[in-house]
Amino acid sequence: MREPVDVSAWDAYYAAGRWFRPVMEEERELFRRVVGHGSGRSALDVGCGTGGFAKFLTEVGYRVRGVDCSSEAIERARSNFSDIDGLHFACLNAEGDGWEGLSAYDVISARLTYAFIERKSEFLKDIRDHLNPGGVFHVMTPLSSRLPENRSGIGITAVEVEELCQGWNSVHEYALDAAHVAYTLTV
Repeated sequence: MREPVDVSAWDAYYAAGRWFRPVMEEERELFRRVVGHGSGRSALDVGCGTGGFAKFLTEVGYRVRGVDCSSEAIERARSNFSDIDGLHFACLNAEGDGWEGLSAYDVISARLTYAFIERKSEFLKDIRDHLNPGGVFHVMTPLSSRLPENRSGIGITAVEVEELCQGWNSVHEYALDAAHVAYTLTV
């Protein structure tokens, strides 16, 4: 079992000017092909970090709320993308804060986030409770089995993949590269 990450550790990570993997063209193309254009529909980007994937979602027509537990990340996201209509950021810990103030969404994404969620079953319940009928949960993550042992903690295990994929109307898995996969799960 992973240790929960202290929010202050994420704040320190972002305060040091660090970033996560940029949104790759393979991810963009896959999302466009599988999930499709937003046409003004709503999206929630959980663990949005500095806002790169949230920005992409607006580029393909979604109205987006990006949330992250790190106030440092949210400040950077707001600073980087304050001029984009339909893109809003809020500080929210997806495990520690209540989801009551959030709406239902057509798409919820968790890019490079799901592996760090400690209480996955509760998180998945919150996701399902906040998806509109026919809504899509889009997850992009490394698989721990495809990573070097010293980095396996940033990926999800086979058991976690099984838990992720249970209880959806449809589940699709797509390889992005040697280590990363994307899942589209529909209610």
